[in-house]
Amino acid sequence: MKKLLVLCAILALASCMFAQENNRIHITHMYGLDPLAGQPASTITYNGGPILNAGGTSIYIVYYGKFTAKDTQIINFWAQNIGASQLYAINTTYFDSTFLHIPAGLNFNPTTNTFNDNYSMGKNITDAQTQAIVANAISGGHLPNDQNGVYFVLTAQDVKQSSSFGTFCGVYCGYHGPSTSIVAGETIKYSFVGNAATQCPTGCIGNAAVFGDSTSPNNDLGADGLVSIMFHELSESMTDPEVNLKTAWAGSCGENGDCCNFVFGSTKIVKNGSHANVKIGNKAFLLQEMFKLTQMQLPTDTGTCAQK
Repeated sequence: MKKLLVLCAILALASCMFAQENNRIHITHMYGLDPLAGQPASTITYNGGPILNAGGTSIYIVYYGKFTAKDTQIINFWAQNIGASQLYAINTTYFDSTFLHIPAGLNFNPTTNTFNDNYSMGKNITDAQTQAIVANAISGGHLPNDQNGVYFVLTAQDVKQSSSFGTFCGVYCGYHGPSTSIVAGETIKYSFVGNAATQCPTGCIGNAAVFGDSTSPNNDLGADGLVSIMFHELSESMTDPEVNLKTAWAGSCGENGDCCNFVFGSTKIVKNGSHANVKIGNKAFLLQEMFKLTQMQLPTDTGTCAQK
């Protein structure tokens, strides 16, 4: 047993050594810290890079640290149903140089597409360690190796995270980027999103930040806040998966998620008194709007923030 524990520790350390801090990540600014906030976007430009338009894109989730059963139920439900929503369908307005659009639909199975990591890198992690967490999940056989997928590392309330761009709850709520070190010779798309319920609810959770709500549509500020940032990062991963490596859709407002960051459009008050703006499956959520292309032209297209 001792030898096994030592071997596991060595493998984890080795993964950290090979993972490198990623200077290609693209962050989601906290509410009130976005330098482009308040500047309505009307255009976005295609810069020639790839998009995830081959179809069959899967969502993978590493739950890093302690999440409640309620947390994971909300997040897994969202991941299972977001691909069929009208909100996600906004991403199908994006296309590449051949005018091949991103298709509707996403794959997610809570049994095969999730992995629970019990603080393998501690409670203060870097971006390099975040990549190592994904690398270990893949190399350990817990998640498949999929260059057409998007890997989310979701951190628990008691985890702090930092990168070359700043810190979680200090500058950003999450980020995404391409990694060439998670799997040698491949470009893996990954994203970090933290549970902001205790560290910065008024910075990263729309209900608290924008509306001053003390709760959220599913009575879980942390999980509800996570999925809105996940939608931001997912949409950007679809339309600009290799940001700053081979950039695709980005413009003066940033990527498509940035163009509508913390913009929710029309909302309603649900039974618990919190704000919601969309139904995903049969559950209410407060998810940011997404930048929808309107002209289908290259290289620069016009668009608007929309819910469908």
